[in-house]
Amino acid sequence: MSIRERTIKMVLATLLSIFAAQVFQLEHALAAGIIAILSLLDTKRASFITAVKRTASTVAAFLIATIVFYIMGFTVWAFGVYLAVYVPVAYKFDLQIGIAPASVLVTHFMGANSIALVWQINGMGLMLLGAAGALIINLWMPSYLSELEESKEQIDDKLRYILKVISFKLAGENPSDRLKELLYDLENQLVDSKQKALNEYDNQLFNKEDYIVRYLEMRQIQINILKRMLYSLQNITLETSQAHTLAELYKETAEQLNEKNTGLALLEKISLLYREFRKSDLPKNRDEFENRAVLFQLLHEIEAFIEIKRQFFVEGE
Repeated sequence: MSIRERTIKMVLATLLSIFAAQVFQLEHALAAGIIAILSLLDTKRASFITAVKRTASTVAAFLIATIVFYIMGFTVWAFGVYLAVYVPVAYKFDLQIGIAPASVLVTHFMGANSIALVWQINGMGLMLLGAAGALIINLWMPSYLSELEESKEQIDDKLRYILKVISFKLAGENPSDRLKELLYDLENQLVDSKQKALNEYDNQLFNKEDYIVRYLEMRQIQINILKRMLYSLQNITLETSQAHTLAELYKETAEQLNEKNTGLALLEKISLLYREFRKSDLPKNRDEFENRAVLFQLLHEIEAFIEIKRQFFVEGE
């Protein structure tokens, strides 16, 4: 969310919770607004989980506070004992997110010098209305779907470009390129897109679909393979027929790289290339041997690159 969107939602959630508390004639209605602010998180799922945990935490806090105040009275020492018991309990049951708001509500018992049921209901009402106000306002969340679709296309375009440049270099050409800079931009874009995809996923309370998250994770693995390709490419010193054959494979991979391609045809071609490489004449000297070893490594890398996409396609069926 942008700062503007967050501010608007925070104001609306706060006012809604306070007005609701006033309608129900609850004491300390402003506390409901503060709880709404604390409960307004970046995604629907996070807000829902927080609301549930804070409600459970409040129930535990009120139970402990009732026992402590009944025995020790409404003193600062009693409040200290309450915290000494409540805080470990909250952490043990993963309810620590409710420690602050629940403890603020407990201080209302001290202000009233009472643990009567009416104050218990009042405090729980403030918690529920504050959490509900945040959940209601958070039902509207900006969708990143169109932006993510555009980002996926841009990422694929950059991957195609990098593969084509590698193909040119294998063929003995020396195209001007900014591969390191492009890879850096690509990774930054991927990180940003993945965060938005995770937010989009967390905003789905029901019928959750993680396709975009998995797709971006698949592309991240392929980018890591590209880094290894570029490192190996630096060690190509000779122009050979095997290098030209591999250049053609990289070019085909770039041309066929898209969201729907299974990669099966390319993997079958790679199997044939392995056989051709093994049947070719042995290297005649050290330079040819090292060059052949690098080419063989690049063949392994492009196979891994395509296999990742193939695996993604199969798992999605």
